[in-house]
Amino acid sequence: MSEPPVDSGSEDASTVRVLHVDDDPDYLDLTATYLERIDEAFEVSSETDVGDALDALETEPIDCVVSDYDMPGTDGLTLLQRVRDRGIEVPFVLFTGKGSEEIASEAISAGATDYIQKVGGNDQYEVLANRVRNAVDQHRSRVALAASQERLSRFIDQSPLGTIEYDADFRIVRVNPAAEEILGYDESELLGGTWLPFVPEPEHRHVAALERDLLSDKGGYQSVNENVRSDGERIRCAWHNQVVTDAEGAVIGVFSQFEDVTEAEARKREIERSNAVLSTALDALPVGMLVEDADRRVIRVNERLYELFGVEGDPEAAAGRDCEALAAELSERFADPEGFVERIERIVRSRRPIDGERLALADGDTLILTYRPIDLPDGDGHLWAYRRARSSERAD
Repeated sequence: MSEPPVDSGSEDASTVRVLHVDDDPDYLDLTATYLERIDEAFEVSSETDVGDALDALETEPIDCVVSDYDMPGTDGLTLLQRVRDRGIEVPFVLFTGKGSEEIASEAISAGATDYIQKVGGNDQYEVLANRVRNAVDQHRSRVALAASQERLSRFIDQSPLGTIEYDADFRIVRVNPAAEEILGYDESELLGGTWLPFVPEPEHRHVAALERDLLSDKGGYQSVNENVRSDGERIRCAWHNQVVTDAEGAVIGVFSQFEDVTEAEARKREIERSNAVLSTALDALPVGMLVEDADRRVIRVNERLYELFGVEGDPEAAAGRDCEALAAELSERFADPEGFVERIERIVRSRRPIDGERLALADGDTLILTYRPIDLPDGDGHLWAYRRARSSERAD
């Protein structure tokens, strides 16, 4: 992972701080005056000594160096080399009276950002100002992009989700540590390849269709697929895919983040099976059943309960209903409606088991109540069972 270039520039994007190095003090003053007049964002500092210029670059926020070529004891290219040797990557513009094409070529080859020949007249300062501004803007954009890519890189490396980056041809260009752990492959084994190693053959057509949808922006952003680890173990993974496009909308890459949901899927299937068995068992019971959670919300009622109380509708639709409101609604069937509601509230508060309690109905019949407090994964719950009393159980 490459590090972003060192940038000694200003954090204030509205200011362009230029360091001008030339052995002619008068020319330095003249250049500073024109540059600051042409672009009010420019702040020009001047140095006639190369050592002082290097010190300034180490201690001051400089956005661009403008240097003469021919100076006593050294030249602009030597200064450029010393600047780069210190890891300072700010733009470097060679501004010189030497007009040789050889010098220009050497300057660019040595890493100079630009080369401008002094030609006399005020127009040269307009050219210099424009070149400096363009060089600084481009450099800032590159630095910002490098910083953004570095942050993204660190995020991906540290993410607990597996992440695979594909290029526009859907070839793998990056695999993070979490993906290596989930799939059992080293990044080096997957780079340059496709998803074929970790997608079982029966899933190939499905995944290929997802790939086409992604590249044409028609879907494929989320899926749950069966995958195969390097050791042959089959797992199920939930995938979240994001297409990256350029300014014109062309695909430049795809990021796929995923997690192993094998155990979660297994638990889900087990819960579904358990719920199906429970539902069948409840509906087969000869007594009316109601199960509620700690918030007094219905978890499940069976058909027999609806039959006992003459309630119409689908018992499954009762899930989530307020049990206090339901008790108030059902109380109309009892000889003492208020007493029924109050009794339910006392039982809930005490959470003590009840067996065989008789409840008189308004039509003269009697129901037998059984209650049990129950423990649920998310808190206390309540189980109620009602049945019609046999002749021997009716109140005198």
